[in-house]
Amino acid sequence: MKNSKLLPLCVGALGVAFGAGACFQRTAPPQSGLEQTALAQGQTATRAPIRTADDLAQLSATYAQIARKVTPAVVNIQAVKVQPGRTFQDPFGGMFGDDGSFGGRMLREPDQRSQSIGSGVIINANGLIITNNHVAGGATQLTVTLSDRRRFPAKLLGTDPASDVAVLKIEAPNLPVLKFVDSDKVNVGDIVLAVGSPFNLASTVTQGIISAKGRRDLGISAYEDFLQTDAAINPGNSGGALVDINGDLVGINTAILSESGGNQGIGLAIPSNLVRSIAGQLAQTGRVTRGWLGVVVDPLTGDVADQLGLGNQGGVIVTGLYQNAPAAQIPWSERGTEVILQANGTPVDSPGELRNMIAGLAPGANLKLRVWSNGQTKDYAVKVGTRPARAQGV
Repeated sequence: MKNSKLLPLCVGALGVAFGAGACFQRTAPPQSGLEQTALAQGQTATRAPIRTADDLAQLSATYAQIARKVTPAVVNIQAVKVQPGRTFQDPFGGMFGDDGSFGGRMLREPDQRSQSIGSGVIINANGLIITNNHVAGGATQLTVTLSDRRRFPAKLLGTDPASDVAVLKIEAPNLPVLKFVDSDKVNVGDIVLAVGSPFNLASTVTQGIISAKGRRDLGISAYEDFLQTDAAINPGNSGGALVDINGDLVGINTAILSESGGNQGIGLAIPSNLVRSIAGQLAQTGRVTRGWLGVVVDPLTGDVADQLGLGNQGGVIVTGLYQNAPAAQIPWSERGTEVILQANGTPVDSPGELRNMIAGLAPGANLKLRVWSNGQTKDYAVKVGTRPARAQGV
């Protein structure tokens, strides 16, 4: 996990819920004024989810059931990485080498060997495992340990540093798997559980909610569409599972945001829809192919939008164009300001959002852009290209 330190897990909210629940009697309490008003208007009064100790016991049993379902499909990953030693000229060698040339002999420092711990999620009964690129990328040796303590060497099928996703394969049949859920249907406030191996403590389960969706432009990876959660995530959780109350995969835990380096309740997970798309390509070809438009864009700030007379429409400012890119088909003005307002009918609010939209299109796909240019709004149609390996922009 990037830039994180250990902090104890706070369970104060659960304690408050238990105390509150224990104060209620088994008979229904008198209706409050709000409840009476709601009922008088034909509305349904909201019932507190935990009113008795029995309610709390049922909630506890639900969490335990989810943990039993999920933990067998979440693995511990040990990655060994070797950094080649630096080569340099011997400062104490003779002035001339053995062949008579000027300079002493060349020396090489010992290789630097490091070992890191992460987590992974089994998505195929025959041994396909998803994890983070920063866990498995560049490893010379990968070992996967299952929840039943069986250990297997793993093969790295492919990595995608741009999204921080990697896919491994172990040779083991009939493995437990987690099912993907549609992350677009996840709501802020939904209860989730994070499962992984923080600090090499395998099969650790923490609980929280979805705090926010669509976190982009954070500078963690090139393609970002993170789910934010307050479920405790620590070093070693990277690549582990974020699941819903059905035990289905909502996302892959990848990072935390923290000024101090400690866990401050802002964990980030790659949403399952993005993971599924990338993992499928990595498992089949070992690489990811993305769509490309060929423009460089910047955020449209409120002040600039007001100056241009765009109000709160949103959009991104076009600040550069690649020659021979698909976007070169559009007659951009040589002077002035252009703002991309929509892509395929969807409003664009940030560079990261547009980048994800274009990258998710197959090369050759049709793309409709709505562009504001010097006071006029026009629609253009272009065909998406294949993103070059080292290209910047969208």
